[in-house]
Amino acid sequence: MIILWVIGFVVGLTITALASRKAVTAALAASEASNISPGLIGLTVVSIGTDLPEIANSIAAAFTGHGDLIVGDAAGSAMTQVTLVLALLCFTTHSLRADRQTVLLVGGFTTAALLVDAIIVQDGLFSRAEGLALVIGWFILVFVIYRLLPPEDSPDPIGTTPVEIQIARKTAILDALLAIFWLAVVAAAATLVVQSFVHVTDAIGVPELVASALVLSIGTSLPELVVDWTAIRRGAAALAIGDLFGSSLLDATLALGAGPAMRATIVSPGAATICIIAALG
Repeated sequence: MIILWVIGFVVGLTITALASRKAVTAALAASEASNISPGLIGLTVVSIGTDLPEIANSIAAAFTGHGDLIVGDAAGSAMTQVTLVLALLCFTTHSLRADRQTVLLVGGFTTAALLVDAIIVQDGLFSRAEGLALVIGWFILVFVIYRLLPPEDSPDPIGTTPVEIQIARKTAILDALLAIFWLAVVAAAATLVVQSFVHVTDAIGVPELVASALVLSIGTSLPELVVDWTAIRRGAAALAIGDLFGSSLLDATLALGAGPAMRATIVSPGAATICIIAALG
């Protein structure tokens, strides 16, 4: 049986690598066709795709009554993206340039959102209204970021006539949907990698504490790490930075609120502390 899990681990890694290349290609194509900067594409389309596991977990945990799991996963992921994943990318690529205004703006909004999260959960009840407010908040913050960030990095528009512009818009939408599809494949393959890793370590007798710590870091980091590393290798550092900080913002807002927006849930008193720690991290 262990052989099957080893095969699953290898297959999962292979699919993750191949799908990440497809996702980055589609995301860059959407950027070119829409005249939207790669950074903003990373902040929106790519971050949604790489955060699909967190969004799904939030919804599933809300309907099964595991409120602490929602907060722990979302807040922990928000902190992981801009600490562990960013450090690994800097280490493996040796040089990574980021727009200062983007980092400060998105990072500041993420910190503020996590502090708001702490206030929301401190009473022990995560209501549907509060969850919906966080979901809507993500759309508002993305719009504000779009308005505040300088447009200099945007690619040149494709087409000048109304027909050409309409075709370019349709192409951009299709490319964005294709990017999300491949990002979903990345997330699914990453899940296979993590589950295979769990079974292999259990079979060879690795201590549960050690294995769980490794699985936690891999499970929250693998989609972003693979996709962003691929983007950097292809010269799209802005796309990678947009995804990293965009994923953190999405974790602190839309991903956290998605589940409670559908069904209110109870959280423990320590949930607020987790949000504060993530904000300070």
